[in-house]
Amino acid sequence: MFYLPGLPPPGGLRSLSRNRLRDLLTGLSAEVEVTSTEYVPAGEWAGFHSDRPGLTDWEWLPKSFQESESGLVLVSGPELRLAISPPFPMQPPGTTSPGADFARLREDLAKRRTVAVVLLRLGAYAVGVIDDGELVASKTGTRYVHGRHRAGGQSQRRFERNREQWIRALFDRVCRVAQDRFKPYEGRIDHLALGGDRHVLARFMKACEALHALEDRLLRRTTPVERPGLGALRQACDSIWESRVVTAPGAG
Repeated sequence: MFYLPGLPPPGGLRSLSRNRLRDLLTGLSAEVEVTSTEYVPAGEWAGFHSDRPGLTDWEWLPKSFQESESGLVLVSGPELRLAISPPFPMQPPGTTSPGADFARLREDLAKRRTVAVVLLRLGAYAVGVIDDGELVASKTGTRYVHGRHRAGGQSQRRFERNREQWIRALFDRVCRVAQDRFKPYEGRIDHLALGGDRHVLARFMKACEALHALEDRLLRRTTPVERPGLGALRQACDSIWESRVVTAPGAG
């Protein structure tokens, strides 16, 4: 049995900041016997798993990890099986190395990235640009969108038409703000991160043509946010760069 700061308990899952993950990697290298480190490219778990019979020992992985759009780092040892889902997509090729080989992961963590952010719920929004974890541009605001109407008949239909107009007006405003805040960083944006209500975000992305050029850089992991605002943007400076770490049941 052993203890490392940041290491989840057997069968547990934790989200770790860049610095905490670096500390965990240092501890794994120095204090734990690691027999192999396997890098699985983004979105390729199914094919990677089927081509390697030895990976059957990883069938305990949560579905969210198996479907990770950022790839996986699988760490194996006599006393530990650990999977790391990094915050940003790892590119092919996949590799397997003996021992604790974290050089590629450390390199990815150290890479400077510029992330455009849109946090949106009906009634409130926050738009920003985060450069290597620092908020360098932001704009927040609110716009009224009534959520309920209990009457029926023509009154209900009129309300629904008005509500759609309110939503379109909100989307138009957020789209203009995003275009304005992102334009100075055109050509430098590595990723687009979204947070808030998934259904609302899906509708917004369809409605905002200005962001269609960034769709191929969209991070699939939604940024958690209860109330879009400046505080939520500042929290996103940390949460977007977090890695998820899970250990096998009975490991450690």
